[in-house]
Amino acid sequence: MNTLTHALLPVIFTGLFSRKTAAPSRRDLILTALAGALPDLLNPHFTLAARLASWSHGLPFWLCFTGALLLTAKFQPRWMSLRMAWMMAAAYLFHLWCDAISGGVNFGYPLRDFTWGDYWVDPTWWIPLDIGCVLACYLIFRAWPALRLSREKARFSADPAQGYAKGESPAE
Repeated sequence: MNTLTHALLPVIFTGLFSRKTAAPSRRDLILTALAGALPDLLNPHFTLAARLASWSHGLPFWLCFTGALLLTAKFQPRWMSLRMAWMMAAAYLFHLWCDAISGGVNFGYPLRDFTWGDYWVDPTWWIPLDIGCVLACYLIFRAWPALRLSREKARFSADPAQGYAKGESPAE
């Protein structure tokens, strides 16, 4: 899959499955996208053979990355929460899984050879997936919130008493 899909899929899942009360901030979404794209940014590759020999596409580096995130969350909690560290680690691991189903990954590299995967997602789908991810992000983070806001405004303008606390009136 392309790097854009790797960056946006974790953001889409975060947007869809986060609760309204604990919705991630824009910074959190950007960090999640960066973590999702990080294996390709750290060690770019253009062939499957290069991906299979990429240190950034193995579980040993993912474990080191996750450890660094968790240590950062423990010792710098103002900069990164534990929840954010786990979101970033999950986004990185999700990248590895997506690469596994779109050609394969050597999960043990560089310590051992444990190659797994196949082209379950054909490369002809990669650009349409990028386009679909961009459209999904637009819907989740722009269109649906705007639609929800316009519905709330319409509801309050139809019944202005709903917008006031109990015992208050519009004149107060």
